[in-house]
Amino acid sequence: MASDLFDTPKTLDVLAVGDANMDVWMQVPHHPDLAGSGERGMGVRGDAYYFGAGGVAANVAMGVSRLGNKAGFVGAIGKDDLGDQFQSSLRSAGIDVGHLYIMEHGSTSLACIFEPTQGEFVFYVCPGSRYIPPEHLPDDYLASARMLFLPGHMLTQDEITCRTLLDALHKARQYHTQIVLDPAKYWLNPDLESFVFDAIANSDLILPNRSEAELLTGCGAPADAAAALMDMGASNVAITLGAEGCLVASNEGIFTCEGIKTEIKSALGAGDAFTSGFLHGCLKGWPMMETARFANATAALKIRTAGSQEGLPDASTVESILRNSNKE
Repeated sequence: MASDLFDTPKTLDVLAVGDANMDVWMQVPHHPDLAGSGERGMGVRGDAYYFGAGGVAANVAMGVSRLGNKAGFVGAIGKDDLGDQFQSSLRSAGIDVGHLYIMEHGSTSLACIFEPTQGEFVFYVCPGSRYIPPEHLPDDYLASARMLFLPGHMLTQDEITCRTLLDALHKARQYHTQIVLDPAKYWLNPDLESFVFDAIANSDLILPNRSEAELLTGCGAPADAAAALMDMGASNVAITLGAEGCLVASNEGIFTCEGIKTEIKSALGAGDAFTSGFLHGCLKGWPMMETARFANATAALKIRTAGSQEGLPDASTVESILRNSNKE
C-alpha cells in the first residue's frame, strides 16, 4: 500500500458502489389475485409507467449529485442498449462513471416494479452479473472519496463479490474515507449475512429502515435497534420510519425527527432520497437534527414523483420546503 495515498486529495464527496439497473415502474390498481380469481386474476392494467436508471447505489449517487455534491459510481453494466442508457443518464448528471465495469458478454440488469395506488410495491429483477472486479476499485480512487457508500445486498451477491467489496471498505477506512452502509435487502442470501455484520462493525453510518433494523438486531423498538447497531460497531445510525420520519443515534444522543406531510405519488426511491439528504448534511458538517430534517424533506419531495431517480431535488428546493414547513 503506497504511503502517499494517505494524502490523496478528496476530489469525490461520495463514491457509491453497487447495483446498476434500468427500472420499469408501473402504477397498478392492485396486484394479481391468482389464488382467488384464477385465470381472471392474471391480467392487471396499469395506470402509469416510468423507465429510467435505478439501483440503490446509483440512486444515491444521483441524489447527492442533484444536491450539489461530487459523486462517483462503480457498478457492472452490459455492453448493450440498456447499459448505454444507464451510463448516459448518470454521466449527464455529472456523476463520474470512469470506473464502471462494462461486461463484454454480460447483460445490464432490468428491474420491474409494480406499485398499487395504495399498498406495497413488488419487484422482479433479471440481473446480469453484478460482480465488480477489484481493478475497478483501485486504491487511489477509494482514497479520493470522502465517503464510500455500499448497499447491503451487494455484500450478499456471491462470496467473491462480497470479499472484493469488503476489501475495498477496509482499504477506504485506512484512507480516512467514511463508510456508509444501507442494509437494503441484505437478507436475500442468508448464507452470506456475516459479511453484512462485518460491514456494520466498520461503518461510520448505517441507514436501515424500521424492518431492516429489527431484522438485524431482533429489537422491535427503533431506539433499541439503534443502540444495538451501535454496540455492533456502527458509529452513527439513522433509521427511517416512513411517514413518521426517522430516528437518529449518534454521539449527540438518540432522537426522533418528525416527517414532512406531503402527497405521495410513489414510495419507490424514498429511502434512497433520504440517504442522499442525510449524506449531504453530514458532508456539510451539520448537527444531526438539522441533517435529519433535511433528509426527511428530501424524501418528502422525492415521493411526489414516480420513478427511481425522477423527482430527486436540488438543495434549494429542499431548503424551500423546510422554510415553508417551519411557517406551519
